[in-house]
Amino acid sequence: MSKVSATASFGALLVIQGLLVLPAHAASSVKTGQRVLMIEMTPALCSLQPTRARMRQCLEGYSLTVSGLDMGYGERCGRGSEPRLTPLQLKVVNRIMPDTTVRSQTWHRYGNCSPLSASNYFRQITNYASSLKLPKELNTGNSYTVSKSRFVSQMARLNSGMSSSSIDLICQEGSRRQSILTDIHVCYEGNSFGTCHNVVDNCGGQFIISGGR
Repeated sequence: MSKVSATASFGALLVIQGLLVLPAHAASSVKTGQRVLMIEMTPALCSLQPTRARMRQCLEGYSLTVSGLDMGYGERCGRGSEPRLTPLQLKVVNRIMPDTTVRSQTWHRYGNCSPLSASNYFRQITNYASSLKLPKELNTGNSYTVSKSRFVSQMARLNSGMSSSSIDLICQEGSRRQSILTDIHVCYEGNSFGTCHNVVDNCGGQFIISGGR
């Protein structure tokens, strides 16, 4: 069963609206510049990488999950403390980042480098995810072969201000040598869509969206 509603949006999962707005004092401490929201195609990765089989998102049939947010401050800044979230915020974050290890890793890799507290870092993630709209093929539970140009056009049409250069699509090769979409990176400049740098874009002209069936 898909954990993302038929609206093809993370926003439907983030229903506690009070947690979706970054406080003004926190926003003022965050530098402008590129940020990259990293979204995983959960059924594809659960199938392609057997070591993931026991992860919660694989066991519970999530269609999409967030794997991190690169704030542009650098990577791997040391372990430091584990991210601490209130029970209410954790309930919200769990809906798009259900695995404890993934949350810890993304905090230590990206969030710990920024001036944000763990609470504000994960609030940034839910802010971006709540407003992002995605093509419905990503969460029907079925598998599709789609053209890259059509998919990117859909993304841009669904999200005001987004262009084709705001998206980086990442694929892995399946057992039959087909390209299977595993990750979508969405790039921002502050709170607006931006242009992706360090692009992978290895999916070719068409790829498979795996629904796990």
